[in-house]
Amino acid sequence: MERGNGGGNGNGNGNGHAGGNGFGADGGEFQSPALERLVRSLSRLPGLGRKSATRVALHLLTGGGAAAHAEELTETLAEARRQVRTCSSCGAITEPDPCRICCSERRDRSQLCVVASPVDVLPIEKAGFFRGRYFVLGGLLSPLDGVRAQDLPFDRLRERLQDGPVTELIMALDASVEGETTALYIQRLLSSSELQMSRLATGIPVGGALAYTDEVTLQRAFQFRRSF
Repeated sequence: MERGNGGGNGNGNGNGHAGGNGFGADGGEFQSPALERLVRSLSRLPGLGRKSATRVALHLLTGGGAAAHAEELTETLAEARRQVRTCSSCGAITEPDPCRICCSERRDRSQLCVVASPVDVLPIEKAGFFRGRYFVLGGLLSPLDGVRAQDLPFDRLRERLQDGPVTELIMALDASVEGETTALYIQRLLSSSELQMSRLATGIPVGGALAYTDEVTLQRAFQFRRSF
């Protein structure tokens, strides 16, 4: 049983011997409210749990060259927030607006690749095989999450297709329920046009073992098989 009023002689204050409450008031795990707030802020970043956030925070505060690292991080973050934006034409991450991809005469204007997020442009550009242009939706249709057609820039997509000599629309969307729903919506939206529409192939990844492939991926690999 709990000791009820065992600390009652001090009206609950007892020189800080109030168990967990006293420790929490002293700054939590670190005995420092400022450090606790820093760790909580860092742990909200993608891929950082509390342990990783704690290591980063302690490095910034106490590691070798900590002051210089913290100052550099502050300056570069402020600079990035001032200069980095999304392209007003395609929605990709850029500093100049419109972005260099949209302005380049070496890009194939007949191909437009639709992606869900600005981050999705990065791996395609890094691979270096696609020479067309992009259009970023900024999300995927998801009724369960409250993302409806009016929440995404489908009207701007139609305007983009009307403004340029696009002959093929490539939908590079996630192989998920939301990705499928969005692709089907775009297909219906543009069904009256003579535009060629395609989706990225799905199936067994390069180097993947057939025995460990999930059923959905295996089914799609059979469905989209090609002549050999």
